[in-house]
Amino acid sequence: MSNLLQRWFTGTHTPALNGGLALPRNKQGLPNGNRIRCLEVPSTVFIPLTNYHHDALHPHVQVGDEVQCGDALAEGVIASVGGRVIDIASRPIIHPSGLSVPCVEIATDKSCEYPRPVHAPQKQLTLERLALCGIQGLGGAGFGTAGKFSAALQTHGAITTLVINAVECEPVISCDEALMMTEAAEIVDAIQALIRMSDCKRCLLAIENDKDQALSVLTTLLQARGMEQSVELCALSPIYPSGAERPLIERLTGQCLPPGSPPSQIGVVCINVATALAAWRAQQGHPMVSRIVTVAGEHAAHATNVRVTFGTTVAEVLRQTGNDDMAVKSRVRAGGPLSGFDLHRLDVPVTATTNCIAVEPVRQPALSLPCIRCNACSDVCPVKIMPQQLHWFAAKDDLQQSARYRLMDCIECGCCDAVCPSSIPLTQTFRYAKGLHRAEQSKQRLAAESEERFRLREQREAERTAAREQKRKAAQARLAERSDPITDALSRIRNRKKSGASQQSSTPATSSARTRNSAGPNNEDTPE
Repeated sequence: MSNLLQRWFTGTHTPALNGGLALPRNKQGLPNGNRIRCLEVPSTVFIPLTNYHHDALHPHVQVGDEVQCGDALAEGVIASVGGRVIDIASRPIIHPSGLSVPCVEIATDKSCEYPRPVHAPQKQLTLERLALCGIQGLGGAGFGTAGKFSAALQTHGAITTLVINAVECEPVISCDEALMMTEAAEIVDAIQALIRMSDCKRCLLAIENDKDQALSVLTTLLQARGMEQSVELCALSPIYPSGAERPLIERLTGQCLPPGSPPSQIGVVCINVATALAAWRAQQGHPMVSRIVTVAGEHAAHATNVRVTFGTTVAEVLRQTGNDDMAVKSRVRAGGPLSGFDLHRLDVPVTATTNCIAVEPVRQPALSLPCIRCNACSDVCPVKIMPQQLHWFAAKDDLQQSARYRLMDCIECGCCDAVCPSSIPLTQTFRYAKGLHRAEQSKQRLAAESEERFRLREQREAERTAAREQKRKAAQARLAERSDPITDALSRIRNRKKSGASQQSSTPATSSARTRNSAGPNNEDTPE
């Protein structure tokens, strides 16, 4: 266990949440005033062409195209700036493995004003507007917000509970708390818009009870607008990872989600508080092109929360916040101290899922020892899996047994790493196994698609063969209807011969007439 986690881990957890850790707040960079600084839009941005599963998407633009802010670059991917496409090439992104995906490089048009609405305002928010403005989760894996609402409506028929997740329980990360401290009124407007759009029966606003200023201002606003009945403000004890979707829903509603089932199966939609505000801004015509990022860590010279345009590189964020010098001699992480991971390089672009950039001291990795079956990892697991058993199969690339032990239910919170006395990198192993699992699923999906294309091709060939056979039979039927096809054929030949002979007999007379006409009227007086 690292020295940082040794200082934080207290060994206690609340019975209200299965497992979890009680950790100090350690929220760095909270705003002193009423505004959050917007970083300058860089001269070049890099927009990854990937979806929620990191599958590569087909670009809708070409090199040399001029794009406007909010234009579609691919299915579900929009341009965060206006400018000219100067390259579409594979580049590394923020990912534990240093994954490279196709990215659109845009030279920013500095004459454009950022941010500004690009669509007409709506009286009521719609799913179509959410999709058009590229609204996706700002607190988790970046799932499309319109897709969440649609899934609940399709599978359950209605949205019974809308959960606004303002639980930011991991130390260091403070972007959501900074947002609530500075834009609480707009957040309340956003909650009202989402309640009207979803027609939900119940709305829960979950927040930790140690966020004093944010909790106070939200309570005051809800009371002033008479929304105490329509919005239930749930102040929770700060136990990590209470903000994870599945544990939070179970904690708030008492409903246990079946393994592998999304919340939409029980009619619940859970969205991050920053996502809710982005949805409200989409109603006003603003596409989602930026997010608030916490820049902090033990080696951060200037801990702060800043609004960053999507496609800005981590190196540029560190430069504009005055943390680039310390980053050279430190390790830079994406995410918090438990759920995050070290970056392989700094020229990777900020996306909707980048909530924190942490500058931490360089540490030698702890030596991993054999598992002693102490069961500490299972005790703190918030999703009730067995990390020690899962690790055994995941380390051996046994995908079948890993799936049996609920690999894909792991939320990668890092609690098991924090308590493991053998310093086994459990979360890292699970991330690797998840990558293999997704690759295998993608392979099976492509194979199924190829099989379906082959089946359709065989079906088309069979239809063509049947059509040809039908034509042949029709021709045979027409021949069979005639009394004597051979006699008919001979008759046609004789008729053609007679027609040709009559044409030949008329040819000499016509030629003689043409000869006489060519000699002219005075042909007899022509001297010999």
